[in-house]
Amino acid sequence: MSQPERSDYVKFRGVTKSFMTICGLWHYETTSLFYRLIPYKQIVFIVTLIMAILKFIYENHSNLLFVVNCLNFVTGYMFTCFKVLSFILNKENLKNLQKALDLNFDDMLEDSKISKLILNKISIFKSISLVYAISVVLTTTFYMSIPAYMISYISYHKINVTQYPLLYPASYMWKRPAKGLFYQLNFSFEFATAVFINAVTVSIDTTFMLYVFQMIGQLRKISYYVTNTGKKSDQSHALSTYVSQYVNLIKYKDSFEKVYGPIILILLTTNAVVLCTILFQLTHVRGFSGKSIIQGLSYLLNLILKVTQTFLYSWSGSCLTEESEKCQYAVFSANWHGNKKMMSSIVIILSQRPLFLTACNFTTVNVRIFVMILQTSMSYFFLLQTLDENH
Repeated sequence: MSQPERSDYVKFRGVTKSFMTICGLWHYETTSLFYRLIPYKQIVFIVTLIMAILKFIYENHSNLLFVVNCLNFVTGYMFTCFKVLSFILNKENLKNLQKALDLNFDDMLEDSKISKLILNKISIFKSISLVYAISVVLTTTFYMSIPAYMISYISYHKINVTQYPLLYPASYMWKRPAKGLFYQLNFSFEFATAVFINAVTVSIDTTFMLYVFQMIGQLRKISYYVTNTGKKSDQSHALSTYVSQYVNLIKYKDSFEKVYGPIILILLTTNAVVLCTILFQLTHVRGFSGKSIIQGLSYLLNLILKVTQTFLYSWSGSCLTEESEKCQYAVFSANWHGNKKMMSSIVIILSQRPLFLTACNFTTVNVRIFVMILQTSMSYFFLLQTLDENH
């Protein structure tokens, strides 16, 4: 196995594991109470912010641009909250998946015959995950730089203002602090919530890619050993062994789908809305002032982030289905004709449909979903444009 390929996998897995650990979602054999409570803290913070933004929407419902801007936040953050809840409710399921897929993949890497084969396309998976993680971080950085720019501008020009800006358009249950200690506490709360949201977004989405890639690795292992076993007697034994592994892989896929199926279904219904709201906001950026440039870049980065997120899920689903079809073809092409011992194993594998992921049995996850979401978002965008012109 070449070092660059292994290095790419280590980086890919490392990014995912680091963000999952920050969120308290990566399984360790022994953990502290503080670590186990992290997901619950995230939910409390995110729900509090969502309620404050919804209250702000109610108070400013006559302003379409404000409502669209807030709708972008609410849909995205409710989705993030749902992700954390899904992982909490499927904690045992995810722990078993991590053990089955992550540890098995490490064992396969030690096999010199297949290590290079199973790491095929790892650079693409790594690149997509890194682009996605960087997009999330940069989007938040640019968005948080807007109030930072305004505060520095006010301080530099010594402008007398009644209150300093916060990160989010929100109306809390408590009175909005203008300045001083309570303002700093409120700002710190929003900053911490933004960090939680970004960490959850990166960790759960890149974990999806990681587990898909590890399942693909097991399919490649089965394909290799079935087609590269010499003697018929050895081939019969190998095939019966890998039939059981294929059956286990179907179980892993079903468990994986139980966790991510609802997440993908919500992604399909929300990302089209979020993408159209971002496009709508981009069309309302005016001028070339410092604030406008930062705001425009923030919207553009958010657009890239959402497009990458949608592509991440749909492309990974297509890769799994494609590799499953290759595995079945490899089994069918094995030298099993006339060998009655092998026929039962062949029938078991070929009677199975190729592995493919679904969003709660609603639709298959593949690249066609990506195109569908882009088309839907453009339709929503033109609708918003028409409503804005008639407002």
